Amino acid sequence: MLERIPLAAILAGGKGRRMGGRDKARMEFLGVPLIERVRAAVEPLAGAVIVVGGKEYLAHRGIPTVPDRFPGASALGGIATALAWARENLGPGVWVLCLACDMPLIRRGVLSLIWSRRDEAQVVVPRVEAGYEPLCALYREDALEVLLERISAGDLGILRAFSRLRTVEVGEEEVRRVDPDLRTFLNLNRPEDVERALSRAGGAGASAPDSSPPGAASRRGVG
Repeated sequence: MLERIPLAAILAGGKGRRMGGRDKARMEFLGVPLIERVRAAVEPLAGAVIVVGGKEYLAHRGIPTVPDRFPGASALGGIATALAWARENLGPGVWVLCLACDMPLIRRGVLSLIWSRRDEAQVVVPRVEAGYEPLCALYREDALEVLLERISAGDLGILRAFSRLRTVEVGEEEVRRVDPDLRTFLNLNRPEDVERALSRAGGAGASAPDSSPPGAASRRGVG
């Protein structure tokens, strides 16, 4: 039996400017709101799920919304909010899987792979040819101090924080064993991204979130 990830945090505080100001969390992809697709992918693997920022999108499912404690601090603020909530509610040393709300094609095997690499780390992050994927990554609660320092200094680049933390990279070759076309990391920032994701989603079962068993082993402004 796979040990559950203690907490999954779905980051939903973005403004959707590149999507014409649309509420991306509520945008439908193949008939399912984006945030529901992310929830469905991660919930079987997680002991608890929260939404960070945005509206109470998943209250009807009993999933709490945590207000962003660092407005204007971009994704770094959302991750820091999730870690602070974990510290206060779950205790020290707890792990948090942070996921953007606009990734419609998450494969659970990728999440399980990330979770399996956590030993001796404070951050576990995929790194593919296009770069790091910090909004589909695992963070330990004690990374919070470094993130708070970066926010206080006005340096909101998530990637620059990694050099201050014990960071384990999950390479592209490993990821492709469970996600051959790297569809997990497709995020919908612009209207053209939707068409790209639809073409990648072709095949049986594409209308529903990934239902692969939990044991199966794009670029954002995060520089």
